Amino acid sequence: MTVNKNDKVRENRGTFITRQFIRIFLIFWSLVVAFPVIWVLYTSLKSNKEFFAQPWGLPETPQWENFVNAWNKANFSAYFLNSILTVVVTLMITLLIVGANAYVIAKFKGKFIRGLETFFMVAMMVPGVLVLVPLYYIADSLMMTDSLIWLSIIYAIQGMPFYIFMMAGFIRGIHDSLIEAATIDGATQFDIFFKIIMPLVKPSLFVVAILNVMGTWNEYVTALTFIHDQTKYTIAIGLSYLTNSGTYDVDYGRTFAGLVIALVPILILYAAFQKQIQNGVASDEGVKG
Repeated sequence: MTVNKNDKVRENRGTFITRQFIRIFLIFWSLVVAFPVIWVLYTSLKSNKEFFAQPWGLPETPQWENFVNAWNKANFSAYFLNSILTVVVTLMITLLIVGANAYVIAKFKGKFIRGLETFFMVAMMVPGVLVLVPLYYIADSLMMTDSLIWLSIIYAIQGMPFYIFMMAGFIRGIHDSLIEAATIDGATQFDIFFKIIMPLVKPSLFVVAILNVMGTWNEYVTALTFIHDQTKYTIAIGLSYLTNSGTYDVDYGRTFAGLVIALVPILILYAAFQKQIQNGVASDEGVKG
């Protein structure tokens, strides 16, 4: 069967136009997404006068002291360290519990296991805001309303159902013959979990860790509910406090500098581990077979 050259030319031309259109659209969309970040970056170097005179223009003289003021005078150093502590404790709790629960749900059978899976499924569908009031009363009765450790536990509980289902999907892809062979060789369940399961699902565990860190770092509503002591504010509450602390005398340069301080760690984290995140979401290498 012969193919008309004109038809081939038309097909190639149509493919070329489609690709160019997609590229133009993606470039436009990238600019739309990137512009707010770029605007925050250069606005953080403006004085109040420049901000009101030229809100979209570049700063004439960069005001680097805005970052010093935000870090020291606005107490961002304490907020930053509080967020670091919260992120680390939340991540430790999450990684310790999620992997084990996901392994049990994925590879064990029984009514209790299926009931546990159903429980996590229902919990995943419940908005986190709905459980804030009962959790607050529990924390208040235990005198833990201004505890960063309690806040970290709440964060871990809120994210656990989603992370468990995510991990369980990867663990189900591990062939049962690997576990059976290890059992025949005398391996205990702890050996199977730590020496077989965890190494094979390391990419997905890495994704869970990154998502957990980003979610904890940026969370605001739960932190605002449980933390009232200004010395224990996380960086999200600190930003809100900095913005609303003065109705008529807000230092916008300092405020945007605070935004940059909060934004930069997440940008660095994503830029440094972008490849691992993509591989962890898309890859099932070494799992099936």
